[in-house]
Amino acid sequence: MSVVLKAEKRENFGSSVAKKIRKNGRIPAVIYAKNGNINLSLDVKEFEHEYFKGNVLTSVVELELNGKKTKVIAHKVELDPVSDRPVHVDFLNCEVGAEIRAKPKLIFTNQDKSPGLKKGGFLHIVLRKVEVVCESQKVIPDKIEIDVGSMQVGQKVRADNLKLSAGVKLAKKGKFLIASIIGRGKAEEEVVAVPGAVDAAAGAAAGATAAAGATTTAAAGKAAPAGKTDEKKPAAKK
Repeated sequence: MSVVLKAEKRENFGSSVAKKIRKNGRIPAVIYAKNGNINLSLDVKEFEHEYFKGNVLTSVVELELNGKKTKVIAHKVELDPVSDRPVHVDFLNCEVGAEIRAKPKLIFTNQDKSPGLKKGGFLHIVLRKVEVVCESQKVIPDKIEIDVGSMQVGQKVRADNLKLSAGVKLAKKGKFLIASIIGRGKAEEEVVAVPGAVDAAAGAAAGATAAAGATTTAAAGKAAPAGKTDEKKPAAKK
């Protein structure tokens, strides 16, 4: 899907300039390209309209700049920490023949069928988006589905478990964690096994306590005569 936005080139930079641009209803932005970066600004309403649809990071954007259209993809959108509204955008140029980076959403399907979730566990999501490298704009995925329908408590989804379409690969290598099922399901299984072990341990402890008590009594009994031998008898009266 392609999005068209009108852009204006900007020559001045700095935080005070950026603040002024935002005050005028625009957003500072930059296009990163091999032949040089281009600094520009966008209409805030136009960009927010597309951004809040949720697909800007996976859509090819056509920026109209000086009468020409440049194909780009949003790589990073900086948000205001209070309002969560976009305040700056980094674009990557979709050059012909070049690989394109995108950040599709991760969608976890069949949660209602997961044995682990049915036992009382919960889905712990580490990543909700993942960066991918695509051979062309034609294969950019807007989402990646992860089927958790057969997952038990304790099972994990890692990067190498993701099913990617042809022409798409992860930007980051490794088996980093995506999500896992944790919680009550595992805890309950452990509790079932514990009572017997506790009873055995309690019995052993009681036996040890009794044996220790008997040993102490016996030692006290043996020690008593020795005490009497050392006792001095009173002298007889003459």
